[in-house]
Order: sequence, then C-alpha cells, then structure tokens
Amino acid sequence: MKTSVYPLPLDAVLAREVAKAAKASGLSRAELMRQSIAFGLPKVVKALRKSPPRITAVNPLPPKQARALYQQDDDDVREIGQLMRLNVWRWPI
Repeated sequence: MKTSVYPLPLDAVLAREVAKAAKASGLSRAELMRQSIAFGLPKVVKALRKSPPRITAVNPLPPKQARALYQQDDDDVREIGQLMRLNVWRWPI
C-alpha cells in the first residue's frame, strides 16, 4: 500500500482527546486517526455535502401560487383530444 504523510495540526484539546482515545483503544495515535477517518468519512461527507446544482435558472413558484395554479383544470384538454383524433401526433412505439 502506497502511503503519504500529511501533517495535521491539532489544537491542544483535540490532541489530548486523541491521546486518551489511543490509550483506551490500544492503538497508536496514527492508527487511531486513520481508523477515525475511515469510519467517519462517509458520515462527514453526507453531513457536509453541497446541495446539487440547480438545473434551471428559473426560480420556483411561491408555494401559495403553485398550489393555486396546480388546482386548476387543464385548459388544453379539448385541443389535445382534437389533435389525437386527427392523428397529428405520432407517439413513439
């Protein structure tokens, strides 16, 4: 396994906590920190993940306006029915 050394500055409080945890677990401080990263990394990524970028530049409708809009009946049902009867639309099969 290829390794790389990464200097990790710790404040005094965290350094003491790491030392206590290493002693309690019987691991070296370096191994304890490696295990901490391995076990905790998925949780940290999940907690701090950036939200996905927006796929549109259009702002969403305010909730009140959206509810009012989507409660209305479709106003193009008649036209769609006419187009379907005329066989203008060719649905992919």
